Amino acid sequence: MKKFVITASVVLSTVLATAQWSNKVSEPYWVNTENEYFYGYDLGMACNDNAWLWLNWEGDTHYVQLFDTTGVALFGENNMLVSDHQDRLTGYVNQNLFVDSNGDAIVVVSDLRHSSIEEDLGTYTAYKISQTGEMLWGEDGVLLDSDMGTYISAMMGIAEMSDGSYVFTWTHSNNDAIFSIEVQRVSADGKLMWNADETRLTDPEGNITYFWPYIVDAGYGQSILVYTKGSGSELYARKLDFDGTPVWSKDTRIYNGGFLSTPLWTLLCVKPSGDGGVIVTWYDDRYYSGIESIYMSYVKSNGELGFASGAEGQKLCYSENRALSTTCTYDPASDSFIAFWRESTPGQGSYRIVAQSVSKDGELLWGENGLEIEPMGEYENYDDLSIRTAREGEVALFYMKRNSLEYGNVDIRMQLLDTRNGVLLWDESRIITDTVSPTEKTDMKVTDMASQKFWIFGWDDRGVESDPNDKWLYLQRVNYDGTVGNPGNAAIDKIETYDSGMTVAYAHNKEVVFAINSSQATQATLAIYNTNGQLVATPFSGTLPNGQVNITWQADVPAGVYLATLTTAYGVEAEKIFVKQ
Repeated sequence: MKKFVITASVVLSTVLATAQWSNKVSEPYWVNTENEYFYGYDLGMACNDNAWLWLNWEGDTHYVQLFDTTGVALFGENNMLVSDHQDRLTGYVNQNLFVDSNGDAIVVVSDLRHSSIEEDLGTYTAYKISQTGEMLWGEDGVLLDSDMGTYISAMMGIAEMSDGSYVFTWTHSNNDAIFSIEVQRVSADGKLMWNADETRLTDPEGNITYFWPYIVDAGYGQSILVYTKGSGSELYARKLDFDGTPVWSKDTRIYNGGFLSTPLWTLLCVKPSGDGGVIVTWYDDRYYSGIESIYMSYVKSNGELGFASGAEGQKLCYSENRALSTTCTYDPASDSFIAFWRESTPGQGSYRIVAQSVSKDGELLWGENGLEIEPMGEYENYDDLSIRTAREGEVALFYMKRNSLEYGNVDIRMQLLDTRNGVLLWDESRIITDTVSPTEKTDMKVTDMASQKFWIFGWDDRGVESDPNDKWLYLQRVNYDGTVGNPGNAAIDKIETYDSGMTVAYAHNKEVVFAINSSQATQATLAIYNTNGQLVATPFSGTLPNGQVNITWQADVPAGVYLATLTTAYGVEAEKIFVKQ
């Protein structure tokens, strides 16, 4: 007779009443109320799968919230106050929230705390907040620039170094409105590490403008700064050593041309290349033909341009359409760069979205016209494109789709893409917001993937009528399979024993007992799978009553790892079972 042992026994305890992520697309998590107007927000995923939310109420008051994997707000219903100093800026772009490798949140606030309202001089202050709500850099944060007479513009970038320090970059100007770029490094415990006068990018004569800074980690305590220079916004890259000094003999010109007055944060995507370099994508109409094209440049860790196209940039698509709104990422599975953008017909009557894979020597791996994600549709449009890492060899594509010319007919969609083979994993994109009562949605944001299982996304919802007073912030969880909400809406208890006297779960000889405590009656199925994904047993399928019920599995299986899944109307919860002979 086999001796049956569970070394990490699983308990599927369904606590439906306390979970916050709804499994219904029509019932997402509503953050603000009808009387609360939020100005901006940002999202980030911590290393233990908790999700950070940064909120700016009315432009002055900054809060953070931390949600656990089931959507419970760990800082309470009122969120955690970070700063409420008066703010002069109408907002800034790039990064308001950065989540580091320890799961701590870095929040940067611009305000008038060191200036009178009449002087109207803003400064940047950075806060570091632990997942327990501790202000690790003090209640007043860290002042990034000691120059109190600085007017700060709306641009901020943050990168974490291998030693746990952070590099911040932003733009500022003097009273003559000549813009320069500030770069500062802050230690893990909140100490300024660089002399701002030595790291500043500025023209001593005051004639050249520096703007639009982006910063990425380049490894070995170094970072790469991407910025524009001059009235034509010429694009450059500079590598900074651990002490802030330039590594390359001269900055690398990324693109021979320049850009007009369009805000470059709407054109550029800047990401690390995975090997100590940086990739940049953008779109331009350099020949004034009325047809924009997508371009990518790859700057190696030594400052050389990696593509044969050099400072012209590698053109990513040769269709006759207008190409707009690009984003990009490095894919380690294929060791290539993935770009994602939208296209329109010349008259902008129809739109589609396209992806492309680019090798490190500039070869277009998915053909000259790229891979079509959504086909051309008349009076349809796409916005807020986002590309996120999924499981190995995959990326998840998120985007908003306007389904008609009517106001309030927008939904959010998701598609999985196999990066090795250049194929879509789903026949059709998954709609992850309500389409029964569609609303006007903007400003979608998505976190990184958590434990190969899910993402958290949010959007600004304006309702079904054009009313400037309606601005609701919604959050939702989307799982790897495209379903929304909390699988099983379950909290999981784990035990390290198989004592038959346990009331939660136990194993004896060939019997495994699962104790399930449901807060309400629901249809449920408890199934057991092996590591090949084959169904081994279905101990229960039917109506799960309110309260605790014990379900017995008569296990007659070989030694190994098995997966127990509890599927209810609220989703799926799963845990591993280790069986030894």
